Amino acid sequence: MKPSILIVDDEKTVRYSFEVMFEDDYRVLTAEDGLAALNILDTSFIDVDIVFLDINMPGMGGIEALTKIKKISTNIPVIMMTAFSDSDTAIEAMKEGAFDYLTKPLDGKQLQEIIKKALTSSRLQHEAFLCNEIDEIPAGAEVIVGSSQAILNVCKMVGQAAGSEVPVLISGESGVGKEIVARAIYNHSNRKGNTFIAVNCAALPDGVVESELFGCEKGAFTGAGKRRLGRFEQCDKGTIFLDEIGDMSLATQAKLLRVLQDGSFERVGSSETIWADVRVIAASNKNLLDEVKQGRFREDLFHRLNVFSINILPLRKRKDDIPILSEYFLARANRETDKKIKGFSQDSMQLLKSYDWPGNVRELENAIRRACVIAVGDILDVTGFALNNGPAEPSPNNGPSGKESLKLPGESGPSGEDSLYQVIDGMFDTAVITGNTADIHHSIIARVEKKLIEKALRTTKGNQLHASELLGISRVTLRKKMQDYNINSG
Repeated sequence: MKPSILIVDDEKTVRYSFEVMFEDDYRVLTAEDGLAALNILDTSFIDVDIVFLDINMPGMGGIEALTKIKKISTNIPVIMMTAFSDSDTAIEAMKEGAFDYLTKPLDGKQLQEIIKKALTSSRLQHEAFLCNEIDEIPAGAEVIVGSSQAILNVCKMVGQAAGSEVPVLISGESGVGKEIVARAIYNHSNRKGNTFIAVNCAALPDGVVESELFGCEKGAFTGAGKRRLGRFEQCDKGTIFLDEIGDMSLATQAKLLRVLQDGSFERVGSSETIWADVRVIAASNKNLLDEVKQGRFREDLFHRLNVFSINILPLRKRKDDIPILSEYFLARANRETDKKIKGFSQDSMQLLKSYDWPGNVRELENAIRRACVIAVGDILDVTGFALNNGPAEPSPNNGPSGKESLKLPGESGPSGEDSLYQVIDGMFDTAVITGNTADIHHSIIARVEKKLIEKALRTTKGNQLHASELLGISRVTLRKKMQDYNINSG
């Protein structure tokens, strides 16, 4: 099925131009103002992949329409268009989540490139939400996983970087997933299918890095018994990922700078110039700007590499990603250990979310793998995790023993309405007594979630857009859950 593009512009000629340019490759939908666009997004059965939105329109302006579109779905790339460019409007548009900002007249080739980048970004953001689709991920696949705004921003930047050929510099602490991001750029680039080579510069001794990257001639140094092709030569027409580039010696940095400038280099022990067409993606857990100030990293190389930069926040600063990452790593661990562990106890998930994870995502994965290996039941309990700060202290109002009185609509008891926790206790105890605990976690969550959605729909008199805003979820997510639970909005 063709990707769908929604063009929102009060000028009929602009809408018609888009239809003529892109109708062969895309399904083109049009709207003459912001309200019409929101109606299409809210009621159409066609999933819109990209929105082109004019800023200056009668009635609802482009910025207001942008904020409302982002409430319907945060994942739809919205590209703003205007005939009157000003920096304040551009900044406001990007702050509100616009994917890009274009000034008219629009160039067809430029639009094609932006559409490609936006589709890549949208696909990556969709792949990042894997809670309900973890079992469908191929074994051994490396994907960006998360639901935080920080990870969605990374996905957006990967989509932008993948559509170009410029060098990319990825920064972040050890274990945050820099190589996975580099592979995502490669997998969505025009070089996919050609060679991808990852080199950890910190793992190679100083005397080996240069010959590893650029090759060597026989007899160039002790131990060089034959000619060896370097990584750049092997990677012609492909992509090379230089991890921990901040540990590279100044001499090797000079040679790398030349490769970035004109694609040429010599093997160690040779004067023959070799050319290679290689895209460079570099990464470092060091602050390279500080390294430049300290004289340990070349300033000219830094600027060559820093054409497009992506920073990945440490896990302690995006703890919203911990539940989905945990489910993802649990699914992988189940495959590796041939176990069928169903999930995490409430206490163990609270522990994972309260821990600061100095080793970041890599440490989380290893902790879950270890817990799976030693687990004796089908639920990972807090005792399976040996973390430095120990088990998390439960919040006084965050569990069955607390005084909080959350109500579950439609559930009644001796006092008229049982608390949410009493209902959960009842369902859990019944399942244990009857021996029907196989799906107790999902059953309880589904029951509570269904009641919550029904309450929101009753409160908004069936208005799905307003209900999704109340619940803090996207319109698309709400619609999917209504289908899952067979909920009628009428």
